[in-house]
Amino acid sequence: MISNRLRFWWIVVSVCFLTLNATAQITFEGRYEDGKLGRLEIIKTTFQTIDDDAKAIIMRPYKNPKRILNGVKLFALITTDYTTTRFFQQHLEPLDVYVRDVLSFPSLFPNTPVLRRWGGGVDGWMYSGVTAMYAAGLITGHEKLQEAGLLTVKAVVESYVVSHVVLKTLVARHRPARPLGDYTQTDRDSQYPFVNSPLDFFNFHVPYLHSEAYGTGFPSYHATMFFAFASVNSKVFNNSWVPYALASTALLYDIRGHNHWVSELVAGAVIGEFIGKVVYQNYHNKRRSILTGKSRKARKYTTNWSVNQSFGVTCPSFTLSW
Repeated sequence: MISNRLRFWWIVVSVCFLTLNATAQITFEGRYEDGKLGRLEIIKTTFQTIDDDAKAIIMRPYKNPKRILNGVKLFALITTDYTTTRFFQQHLEPLDVYVRDVLSFPSLFPNTPVLRRWGGGVDGWMYSGVTAMYAAGLITGHEKLQEAGLLTVKAVVESYVVSHVVLKTLVARHRPARPLGDYTQTDRDSQYPFVNSPLDFFNFHVPYLHSEAYGTGFPSYHATMFFAFASVNSKVFNNSWVPYALASTALLYDIRGHNHWVSELVAGAVIGEFIGKVVYQNYHNKRRSILTGKSRKARKYTTNWSVNQSFGVTCPSFTLSW
């Protein structure tokens, strides 16, 4: 029988093997073929597309041609949640021990009370890495680094609003007990609001702006955030393996602390992927229109120089048109 340690290292080696070739494919170009936006234009374009993002996200349930099929898939995941989540707790969650043996995310600002909370753990390292990436792009004028930094922040903020504030409040599903199993009434009371039933929905509460246990299971905000990060960066750098390997590792690192049903992790990942796609596409649609407008504005008039010969006299000719 394969031990948990061997199973973990098999996953690590597989991910490394798959990402090895992909790493070399990342291109850090300072320019795009169709031109380049300035530093302030990148910031302005990022903010100008917020309303487009909101429209696309709100209308997604109505315009998605596969909404019925996706609803059936979600229903199947929820109805099998007890079995899949119990298997997840018994066989996959223990792997985080081996992840922590390999990786460590200490606070980057241990002596700064204001920043200590935001500079530690996987979240803090991601925030710091994105900030450093944007700062490097800002200093060097590297457009892709600036774009990746700003769009990642935007996708994370939109993930927070959609997943943590709106959906968790509307769905209000309780998280699973750990471990799932047969409990006496006393045990169930002591674990509440962590429950044995995957059908414990609509435990309504006011919107939480911070982490709470009561009725905040669906969807997983961290899955949404990490996969929004992966979705944006995979498109910006035209590489999928590295961003998604980082997102999966980040999620696995503290998987017990997140404490979700499997369907909540899957739903969070799907939502995050969609938000990242929307953020990237709307930004680039706006960017394309800006660059096209620049080109048109720059070509208000055209000039043409030529040499003509008239009545035996050679002279230059200049034509101006608009």
